[in-house]
Amino acid sequence: MKNSVAAFVAAVGVAGALVGGFVGPVAAQDGRCLDRREIQERIDSGELIQLSQAMDAARVDGKIISSAAQVCQINGQWQWRVNVMDSSGESRPVTLPAQ
Repeated sequence: MKNSVAAFVAAVGVAGALVGGFVGPVAAQDGRCLDRREIQERIDSGELIQLSQAMDAARVDGKIISSAAQVCQINGQWQWRVNVMDSSGESRPVTLPAQ
């Protein structure tokens, strides 16, 4: 099933979305970042997982606070880069496996 890019952007930008994820410091970027079209194409082909799936798999509570989610090559792997707000209101960058 193909998701529209607009639905993807809206899903990423939902401030009230509950998320869970493997939190790690944002690592040094060693490659390029994908544009939104490329992200959606790779999700549709099964090469990448959706941000919500990556967050669920990693099991960290918080809320996405920015629609500026990116998929970038970090340490040779595609990684989601997002900002998440925890229950105390603190914002932190997280990286999540996108593959």
